[in-house]
Amino acid sequence: MGILFLVFFIILIVLLYQKRMQAAKTELATSEKDHQKKLLDASLEVAEQERQKIAVNIHDEVGLNLSILKINLNKLINSRDKEVMDGIVSTSYALIDDSIEIVRGIYNDIRPKTLITMGLVAAIRELVREINISGAAEVSVFCHKEVSIHDKSRELQLHRLIKEVLNNTLRHAKPSFIEINIENIENKLGVSILHNGMKITTEKIKELAEKSKGLGLKSIFTRIGLLEADIAFTADREKAKVHITCPYV
Repeated sequence: MGILFLVFFIILIVLLYQKRMQAAKTELATSEKDHQKKLLDASLEVAEQERQKIAVNIHDEVGLNLSILKINLNKLINSRDKEVMDGIVSTSYALIDDSIEIVRGIYNDIRPKTLITMGLVAAIRELVREINISGAAEVSVFCHKEVSIHDKSRELQLHRLIKEVLNNTLRHAKPSFIEINIENIENKLGVSILHNGMKITTEKIKELAEKSKGLGLKSIFTRIGLLEADIAFTADREKAKVHITCPYV
């Protein structure tokens, strides 16, 4: 009887353990499903807001130019004065050139030409050059080893992530200088962004992202999730640092 009771007790313990393990797996699967849904929802929200941004740019800038061109054509049809006609043609050419530049800028924002033809590091260098020209901050970039990302969709997402972090840093941290370091770290890409602006922690930035109604911070964490990457915001007495670690695959 003692042996039977012991066997029964052991079987009961095993069954209870298996039940708990199954419950834990179910809870983990549900949690993972919820997490994936949140990532998908956030991704769709970011994509929708980016589409709205493109639509607004086309409507407000290209649409206005096309409206003026239409007015100019009507004036051209009704005018017989050569000087007036030459002025209308000259203005119209300028509007066409401006519209082409606007469309090119929208396209480059979606699919940066340098990123497609020369890769991530070259695209970041071009972005840094544009920031330096604007005078927003003094920015330098260092790449210690060759960086090559074969998955072009991941490369594009990573470029957008770095661009979003830089934009957020310039807008809110207000640094006078930024240093970007890019390196390979055990089959992962490491990007460190150091600056002398306002300091903030990872916990605080996540809290702000949860409360924010804007696109910037949500976009950063959505892209981090989609890339299965990590991001950390740290600081010491002299510099603040944003460090991104992203697997190549």
